[in-house]
Amino acid sequence: MQETEIILIRHGETEWNAQQRMQGHSNSELSAVGREQIQALGRWMKNESFDHIYSSDSLRARQTAEAITQHSGHTLQIDQRLREKNLGVFEGLTSEEAKERFPEVYRLFKTAGANYVIDKGESTQQLLDRALQFLEEIRLKHPEKRVVLVTHGGIVRVLIKHTLGLSVCSPTRFMIKNTGIFRLVWKEKWLVTQMGGVLHLAMLQQTL
Repeated sequence: MQETEIILIRHGETEWNAQQRMQGHSNSELSAVGREQIQALGRWMKNESFDHIYSSDSLRARQTAEAITQHSGHTLQIDQRLREKNLGVFEGLTSEEAKERFPEVYRLFKTAGANYVIDKGESTQQLLDRALQFLEEIRLKHPEKRVVLVTHGGIVRVLIKHTLGLSVCSPTRFMIKNTGIFRLVWKEKWLVTQMGGVLHLAMLQQTL
């Protein structure tokens, strides 16, 4: 019997990624590198058989997903639950700027745990809850299908940690590169079968 499989893909690099600015629900244009990345991803995914594709409604994720669907012909489905964590007052700031402007909020952000809700934002636990809700919905809606989810580093981080049995507060000891590919398969529970694949960027990196 075919298993339900999820292909999680982070969006291409944005200008704010390059500047190490926190994005959250705010948006930044794809950088020149990001545009190259999503085209390389799109060409790579031409050889990947899948049944459905969903994307966050954030522009950076949609553009990344559209680079796939322009080759595959699939109808892109949009869902807000795939958005990045809402980083509230930190959005658009570097870590140093956030620490300087909102020292107490930043301290709590780093120390208060998964249930701490950033001012005008959301908590890591809230992010995980909506990500898991969406994943379960996909599993029930598309049994024994392969589904692509184009999303953000925060969503990938909490889902992979949760699937591996790690606390979402634990240090992140894996890389989530722009357009990195992660895979989950359902075998009575979700299992991780790929972590951050970027083979599609190999030729690109040689030319940059």
